[in-house]
Amino acid sequence: MRLTPCAPYCLVDGKLVEAAPSEEEIKRKVEAVFGDLSGEEKKLLTYWVSLLEAAQPRFKYLSLDIEVLSPVSTRVPSPTKARDKVVAAALIGSDGRREVYLLKTPGFKEPKCDQFEAKIYEDESQMLREIFRVIDSYPVVATFNGDDFDMPYLRHRGEVLNIPREQIPISLGREGASLKHGIHIDLYKLFMNRSIQVYAFDNRYREHTLGAIAQALLGKGKIEIEKPIGELTTEELARYCFQDALLVHELLTSDNELLLKLLVVLSRISKMPIEDACRHGVSGWIKSLLYFEHRKRGCLIPRSDELIEEKGVISTKAVIEGKKYRGAIVVDPVPGVHFTVTVLDFSSLYPSVLKEWNLSYETARCPHQECRNNVVPETTHWICRKRRGIQSEVIGCLRDIRVRWYKPKSSDPNVPEAQRRWYSVVQRALKVFLNAAYGVFGFEEFPLYCPPVAESTAAIARYAFKKAVEKASELGVEVLYGDTDSLFLKTTNEHVINELVAWVKKELNLDLEIDKRYRYIVFSQRKKNYLGVTDKGVVDVKGLTGKKSHIPSFIKDAFEEMLKILGEVKSEGEFEEAKMKIAEILKSKYYTLKKGEYNLEDLSFKVMLSKGVDKYVKTTPPHVKAARKLINKGIQVVPGDIIAYVKTKDSDGVEPLELARKDQVDVDKYIEYLMSTFEQVLDALGIDFDRIVGITSLEYFM
Repeated sequence: MRLTPCAPYCLVDGKLVEAAPSEEEIKRKVEAVFGDLSGEEKKLLTYWVSLLEAAQPRFKYLSLDIEVLSPVSTRVPSPTKARDKVVAAALIGSDGRREVYLLKTPGFKEPKCDQFEAKIYEDESQMLREIFRVIDSYPVVATFNGDDFDMPYLRHRGEVLNIPREQIPISLGREGASLKHGIHIDLYKLFMNRSIQVYAFDNRYREHTLGAIAQALLGKGKIEIEKPIGELTTEELARYCFQDALLVHELLTSDNELLLKLLVVLSRISKMPIEDACRHGVSGWIKSLLYFEHRKRGCLIPRSDELIEEKGVISTKAVIEGKKYRGAIVVDPVPGVHFTVTVLDFSSLYPSVLKEWNLSYETARCPHQECRNNVVPETTHWICRKRRGIQSEVIGCLRDIRVRWYKPKSSDPNVPEAQRRWYSVVQRALKVFLNAAYGVFGFEEFPLYCPPVAESTAAIARYAFKKAVEKASELGVEVLYGDTDSLFLKTTNEHVINELVAWVKKELNLDLEIDKRYRYIVFSQRKKNYLGVTDKGVVDVKGLTGKKSHIPSFIKDAFEEMLKILGEVKSEGEFEEAKMKIAEILKSKYYTLKKGEYNLEDLSFKVMLSKGVDKYVKTTPPHVKAARKLINKGIQVVPGDIIAYVKTKDSDGVEPLELARKDQVDVDKYIEYLMSTFEQVLDALGIDFDRIVGITSLEYFM
């Protein structure tokens, strides 16, 4: 039907007509920002800008969380069998609804709380009917992990209690739970999406539990409980359930409903309903967009096997084991400390390559004899000159819109704050698409998998990168490090930087822009590992172990202390003083371990259990071994739980924090972790760990 989900429509004579913004206004904007592009490109840009600038829908929505009483505290209630009673359900609406439904159980006492209205029921069936009635009155219902638990449990529990099916508004499908008359958004599925985590939320959360995500994005978490649900007082249960629903609600409403707006934009771009956009990864979004474009143009969509038979050729050898073709290029870092460093970035490098070189599955290795001399550098592939590729056109258009329109507007102080936030949402959504647009064609499961497209994109990006490095050297600038689309230059000379940027634009038709300026930067021997302090005093850490979330706080705190010291350095003299302070920190930590003057909590690793313990068959990671020990002691463990454990000297090598003793700790293992965490920085700083702590070679060997 060529309808775009989440776009506004009017009903005219029984037909849906898109309610786009003023055509004249959009054309004026397009002409002002994209005046140098061709008429065909402007036509496509007008369509996309109209779609992205169209009015935002205002949803009436409900956040939901339920609690189930299991007679055995260590047994997780089964959502398919639904044998156990639903004892609490919190419902929070965008219209001001604040309710907790509670089932009377032995020892029940009515809760006193002004945060919500408590609704008490003696009959579970009657309570569920009322919950179903409320759910059915909202067009959008949000949960956290509702696809796997809350929704199927309510559905099946309703059936167990013989509630007629027509009164249950929940329907269950292969990919999750939906509503008969509305949309169900499972925030767990959305936040699990790696692209959302990295590009939309800048990696601000690392673990995928409701508590961890809320803590990172809202600054507040779940109510911690020390006992099973069945042992909570009625008030504790009500508050616990209400807080979970409140966190879901606030994730939707925070920052002027940013998350809902992001979903609307993703839905419009991907041509997918919101429910599907939540549950699919970025490759699913791109597939949906490209299929929509094929149908719009009346093009046949090729079958995967035909595409591979026709185009499945790879002509470069992968450098990294396990990869199918050669990827990005890396210039080895110059180890040591470097003051006054400027980082230049190719703006949207891969999407720009797709656009400028006309890369698409139908243009790579086209059938035209006269195009065969249009060869991609370092490969045997050629690209069509006769027609524009679908992917090149669409991704190129989205790239232009982001780089020229939404990204500058999102940081323009002359734009009103609310509008600026909206531009930020759109540019982030576009970034999610653009960063994945090249990779999907090298992903075997992608229906339009076409190795020459992915391989050609990487090859052209390498070619452009090498040319930029050569030009920088010609201009007398030392390239300290380079990776994929970033060049670290030992200069702050504006004239030289501008000359390099202009040359790249003229010769390669690519945009190079200043990303960061470092007061100083520290490189180790390793690639993709460095530490720098920007001219704004921000300590930037790339790929260093000490920043990883599950590292014990004993080591992490020392690492953070080191970063703080390095962040205060402004001159080479201060740098030498900083090295001495860092040496003292390490020495202190080493002897604290040796003398046993630590507490176990500080030594614990904390890792999330991503699936049931029984699902780990081939390998058993340390946190799973620890989880099994907890289960053996009758402690309930479910997916999403954070397992805390310490390293021990016994054959298992781990003990859950709750069960661990000091005499079990493998101190030498922690010293190894301390060394490996810091050695990446110590290499570059020229500090010898063994010398700091006074270990002789023989002593270390012993």
